[in-house]
Amino acid sequence: MTQLAKHPSDDQNYRPQYVTQAFKVYAGGMLNPAKGGNKVEMVRSPIENAADTVFIHVTDLRRSAEWYSMLMELPLLEERLNGGNVYWLMLEGGTGINLDDNRNTSPDTPRVRFMYKTDDIDEAYRYLEQKGIATLTPIERYPWGLSYFRFTDPDGNGLMVTQSDYVSEVVERLPDTESPILNKFGGIFLNVSDIARATRFHYDVLGLPVPDNKGQEDESIHVLPTSRGTQILLDNNRYRNGEDYEALFMLLTLDVEAAKAYLAKNGVDIFTDIERHGELAFFTVKDPDDNVIMICNIVD
Repeated sequence: MTQLAKHPSDDQNYRPQYVTQAFKVYAGGMLNPAKGGNKVEMVRSPIENAADTVFIHVTDLRRSAEWYSMLMELPLLEERLNGGNVYWLMLEGGTGINLDDNRNTSPDTPRVRFMYKTDDIDEAYRYLEQKGIATLTPIERYPWGLSYFRFTDPDGNGLMVTQSDYVSEVVERLPDTESPILNKFGGIFLNVSDIARATRFHYDVLGLPVPDNKGQEDESIHVLPTSRGTQILLDNNRYRNGEDYEALFMLLTLDVEAAKAYLAKNGVDIFTDIERHGELAFFTVKDPDDNVIMICNIVD
């Protein structure tokens, strides 16, 4: 099992077909009916319907911390490179990053994609247990106010539910930053093979009723309603298109051309070049561990 760091508390034809639709609702927080969202009556659940932290699985923690700090021009926090297995950052908008080197994790353990938060880890565990989710791991508890457990969805995506006393402040960008890439997610992707099955599963986990017009077989992407933070995008384009890799998440930029030039200046190779779909433009790069991430312009 991964132990969280102790802290207080090459196909070049990649065409993510969902993006034009998805970006109409990504701008943070609840879905906006005026931008294609749906008002959803909330059913009480001990698990908050928000992606609190995105996990990025890496092999060299310092190298990755330096790379992501360069990407968004954030200060490198040396005190968080203290021999632990996680380097963490809270980004603007209420969703953070955990760089995790998995040194204490079995190779057979599904890699966690993101974590949900709860105020009652025991209640959250019982809630999912009563839902019949057989992939629950035991709750792990730590004396500095941290408890968590893992589970997987029907597609094997690793997820985590966490209760923590630690509140992380947003890491501010460096003064006079040159990077056009903001320290804010535009959305995170969760790749699924059956969009209707995935929608039913994730709504059930979050205690949400599935809207009548969502989770249909002809959907290629479904946006989970969130209470805060970035959007969670259930995406089956990868399976539809036979792609052998996936983009983990989107980071936002005010100027996609300037973002590409900034990364080229810093020696980052572009994985897929800029694509434009009306007012939307994006490109992808790979981090030092070949994780694919998307850089996208902000769409009003």
